[in-house]
Amino acid sequence: MFDPVYRIWLIKYLAQTFFPPIALCYLLSIIVQSGIWRFFAFSACFIATPFFWATFGYLQDWRDIVNAKKLGARVVPLIRGKRFGDVDLIAKWANGIQKGYIGAIFDELLDEAGTDTARLSLLGVDRIITRDHDVMKFVLSTGFPFFEKGETGALRSGSFFGKGIFTADGDQAKMHRALARPYFARERISEYESFAKYTNKLIVVLGRAISSGEPIDVQDMFARFTMDTAGEFLFGTSDLNTLDLPFPKASEAVLGPKGIATDTVYGGFVQAFEQGQINTHKRVGQPIPFWAAREFIVDSQTETAKVIQEFLEPLARKALERKAQVLASGEKMDEESFLDHLALSTDDVTLVKDQLLNMMLAARDTTAGLLSFTCYLLAMYPDVMSRLRTEVLTAFGPTGLPTYDSLKTLKYLRAVLNESLRIFPPVPLNLRSSKGPTIIPTRQGPLYIPRQGWQITWSVAAIHKRKDLWGDDADDFVPERWMGERAKDIAADPFQFIPFNAGPRICLGQQFAYNEASFVLVRLLQVIDNFTVAQAEAAPAGSLPPDEWKLRQGRQAIEKIHPQSAMTLYSKGGLWLRMHLASSSGTDELPI
Repeated sequence: MFDPVYRIWLIKYLAQTFFPPIALCYLLSIIVQSGIWRFFAFSACFIATPFFWATFGYLQDWRDIVNAKKLGARVVPLIRGKRFGDVDLIAKWANGIQKGYIGAIFDELLDEAGTDTARLSLLGVDRIITRDHDVMKFVLSTGFPFFEKGETGALRSGSFFGKGIFTADGDQAKMHRALARPYFARERISEYESFAKYTNKLIVVLGRAISSGEPIDVQDMFARFTMDTAGEFLFGTSDLNTLDLPFPKASEAVLGPKGIATDTVYGGFVQAFEQGQINTHKRVGQPIPFWAAREFIVDSQTETAKVIQEFLEPLARKALERKAQVLASGEKMDEESFLDHLALSTDDVTLVKDQLLNMMLAARDTTAGLLSFTCYLLAMYPDVMSRLRTEVLTAFGPTGLPTYDSLKTLKYLRAVLNESLRIFPPVPLNLRSSKGPTIIPTRQGPLYIPRQGWQITWSVAAIHKRKDLWGDDADDFVPERWMGERAKDIAADPFQFIPFNAGPRICLGQQFAYNEASFVLVRLLQVIDNFTVAQAEAAPAGSLPPDEWKLRQGRQAIEKIHPQSAMTLYSKGGLWLRMHLASSSGTDELPI
């Protein structure tokens, strides 16, 4: 798929950057007649280009300060690099986004600046970075009309996500949400039947791993589980059966785009899907002119998009053809899946494909991540594991199946999930763009946004670990903070916890994710009484946390896995655990 959008943007950017010196050169060539002096005039013009724009930037900043004071506000403090053109800052930001611990680059830069919100100006593109939940309250909710995904979001994601719900703005975004909301607003018995069916398969997989004594990559396992359930929920098909495919052994696993590589037909699609996310995330870590120039000839998303479209195209067309046949017969078409729901709402095959792709990210990656990181935390904190398992067994025994209503009674389970979402948010970084001048209210005084196109990038992970919000134990896994008086404090200031976004664009599948994760954890803890982290012995080479993390503050120092972000959070090289069969099951086999 050829994407002209970012290429056109780059051409405009280069024209705007170099037109002033070129115009000046032309004027000087008319005035200066001598050949040698004309040559020097041309050379001086191009050499002076960066100085011209630096001067322009300083004058613009001065004007913004004056305008901010007139409005009783202050400009967002600017972080500068130590080298000309902020080249060191550009490299630091890119490395922190692509390779650093989640949220750490935000904390590092903002701590150095002594603020929770600051501005980067990289190659003339202004970006606000923040960990201030008050700023996010305005951007996502009270000041929602003043911000959008914007041109920058489309530039980075358009060739992968198309015009789906994650990249759309304005009326198009409202249309996407209107299409999806009715389907996600319902509670279906069929969802729990699907959860039960694929959880039984998952337990069989665990049984084989426990019998062999080998660790298992739970990230891969849960990704397959959510892929299979998404197959029924989104596509109306039970033919994916990825849990039935061979699992890589610990001794043979190799690094994939996110986690480990899987050598199957399913693996080919998933690797394209994951590589597309990584390509998009890399673009977030670089100024637009950098990656747009690098990909001007060859779009990094071309091959990934081709594989994904080849998977989605037949599904979308088959659903639309089925709708036409059913309606032609005069019958009513049942909505057996989200794909059926889309087909009944539109005849646009591209719209159907884009919406499915966007929903797949939400249905597969986020819930798989929640389950994976929750199991990791339970392995790291055995006391929490013991208390949670006691709650599960008290409610359901070793074999009882949970229901919608019964899951709501498990208060500690919800606390565990919330605490997991706090420490490892599924989408640890997000962006918006200003639609024009506006003022953001904060507790330190209003901040002035002077013009359209300023990117606002926030770290959910950094917000979730602020000690002034969460206490001195902010880096610790403490589910009890979600119960009693501490829970009331969180409820009184809800924008300090935004794992599912917030405001008009809050995640439509939030409750679905809670239901699915809760169901799976109940079934696992009925038969498993202990998780042990096996990352050091089982993960592929190059996937363990860097040694330098042990010298850092916060969770980096104790982490046994290497969390990374590529649109959604994942563990580099997979997330390998050993599991112990509970003696209370009364058998050497896992009950189904």
